[in-house]
Amino acid sequence: MGNVSVAEAASRLGVHVSRIHQRIAEGSLRAERIGAQWVVDELSLLHVAERSAPGRPLSARSAWALIAAAERDDEALVELEPFARARARDRLEELLALAAAPPNAEADVRRIASALRSLFRNRALRELRKAASADLPRLREDVRWKSLVRAAVSGIASPDVEGYLAAIDVKPLSEEFLLMPADSDANVILHVLPEGQKAYPESKLLLAADLAEHWGPREELRAAELVREVAEDHEAVER
Repeated sequence: MGNVSVAEAASRLGVHVSRIHQRIAEGSLRAERIGAQWVVDELSLLHVAERSAPGRPLSARSAWALIAAAERDDEALVELEPFARARARDRLEELLALAAAPPNAEADVRRIASALRSLFRNRALRELRKAASADLPRLREDVRWKSLVRAAVSGIASPDVEGYLAAIDVKPLSEEFLLMPADSDANVILHVLPEGQKAYPESKLLLAADLAEHWGPREELRAAELVREVAEDHEAVER
């Protein structure tokens, strides 16, 4: 993705150009000045567009209920109110319907990835950190991780470390490996679990949500493929 003009950014968001300039000043929209004109980072614009779309993302509790439904975790589902159980299963069916056929077109992939980002945005606090490259192998093997995004499963090789851990472990892990807050140069992604929440390390749907948040074309395609695999698994069970 590249850059678009301020006028084009305003048109895509359905706002006045002054609102785009305001977002640039606030830092909520990445942009750079070229000569006398501002140009807006297109990926940053997509982030804002999704977050401004109608409808609210699910709460952490509802997001994990959806994962539990996908994993057929009756023990977790029975703790929910009957309405919440039924709603989780309905939401799962709606999501899987987006992958009723293999996602071939770019629009199909983006639709599924966008749905994943919306549904699971609040599942855990996402923190970007930077570690010394030499420490990454040892960090990846740390026993405090509840779940890790692994290249063998995701299909996307990366030296970076991404995983889920309990809130109580964030500070000691960060201190031991000198994890520093980061942004574009992050090589560690921490997903801080809500208290008492398990991580479902084998969940394809959770992995799809993780990959969709990277916004890259390979990650989005793999996320869509994983949702399709979940749909096929559920079709096979129901036959």
